Amino acid sequence: MKLVVAIFLMLTSYCAWASDASAVDIAIEKSNQGEWTVTYKMQKPAARLSFIRNPDDSRTKRWQPESPGFEIVYVDNHEYIVRTDSTDFTEVSVRLTPTYQHLPKDYAPFSPYSDGGVLIYTGRLFACIDTCSNNVNRWKFSMSVPENEHIVMKGQVQTGKARWIDTNEGMNIYVGSQQPIETPNVIAVIDPGLPETIRRSLDADIPELMTYFESKLGKLQGTKPMLFASYANTAGHSSQGGTLPNQIFMHWNVNNLDKQVEDDSFLNDTIWFFAHEVAHLYQWNNKAGFNGEQHESWLHEGHAEWSAASALQELFPEKGNYVTTKIANASSQCSKGLLETSLVEAASEGRFDLYYSCGLLIHQAIDAQLEKSGKRDSYSLWADFRKRAGKGNEEASDVFLSLTETCTSKTFVKKIERILEGKLASPEESLNL
Repeated sequence: MKLVVAIFLMLTSYCAWASDASAVDIAIEKSNQGEWTVTYKMQKPAARLSFIRNPDDSRTKRWQPESPGFEIVYVDNHEYIVRTDSTDFTEVSVRLTPTYQHLPKDYAPFSPYSDGGVLIYTGRLFACIDTCSNNVNRWKFSMSVPENEHIVMKGQVQTGKARWIDTNEGMNIYVGSQQPIETPNVIAVIDPGLPETIRRSLDADIPELMTYFESKLGKLQGTKPMLFASYANTAGHSSQGGTLPNQIFMHWNVNNLDKQVEDDSFLNDTIWFFAHEVAHLYQWNNKAGFNGEQHESWLHEGHAEWSAASALQELFPEKGNYVTTKIANASSQCSKGLLETSLVEAASEGRFDLYYSCGLLIHQAIDAQLEKSGKRDSYSLWADFRKRAGKGNEEASDVFLSLTETCTSKTFVKKIERILEGKLASPEESLNL
């Protein structure tokens, strides 16, 4: 009887894996010469290998097939690996370019550290046989690195080779010689080349912000989160920040950071930047976020922006004028943007910035309405939203607005819906919620 039960459990486990697995194994290797390659092995022959994240066509320029007779093509806004003779294949290797690449509305595959280390984002490597469907979200990964380097993944240091199952949005993994530092709040891998001013801010402001958001949205569950901060110190003018479950990461791709930190406005923007990303970490409390469709980005981006404003007002009262100016600029940007498009259409028209500016104003107005009761605020509303989001077939925005209406009024929510759905002739009036 026990044997029958064991076999049944094995079969049900296999079926659960098979229902959402990609059927593509992914092996990453860094050679002793510093070259990065990724090898895809498919469980059945196919005419093409499809990538799940396609913000642009940069793979066609930056990835070089090592296997003869292969090429990377960009068709209908998707990138694929195919054979030049159009025949089927089961395995292919490509050489990667391990430098920072800005991607529209996505995370860079590599974020180099100034000492030779690098942060690699696994989600950029996800691929599927022929095409990727929505129910595929599990990939078998392996990684090997040179003897003088190690892998930092999920707070653990591994040497030689690592194997894991990757899911959902993927994660960031550090490869290099730097040892992580554990603090009371995070396990951190901070670039030693960052200016001292930023390093001090990372050491002091991040913990203070985490304590603030913990008091508003609850203690983070599970293992201690990781903080990655990298600095390419190379010609460029880009920075990137983001969060994934249990991870905060930020990257500067410039060669004049020492000069920029002398500007108070840059330092204020940096603290706002930190606050926004820490807010994202607490929004979903170490779980895979349910951010909804792209046109619903005003929800999480706007909430993170308003949370940053609230945190700076409370923790850094001397920055009150900066926060006031920041909100005023968001109002101006949103007002001008809504004359040209609606928030529903903003992503498709290249105006993703409106989800930050207009989203901030929407959550600010909601907070003002909730505080009239003296019992609730935008954080308690978000906590309720977090419990319900992703549990049914409702769109994230419908769930959020339904909860907002329960706590405020139908008239108030109708005003928000007009901002979301309409190209406004008088946006300033409509934003005066």
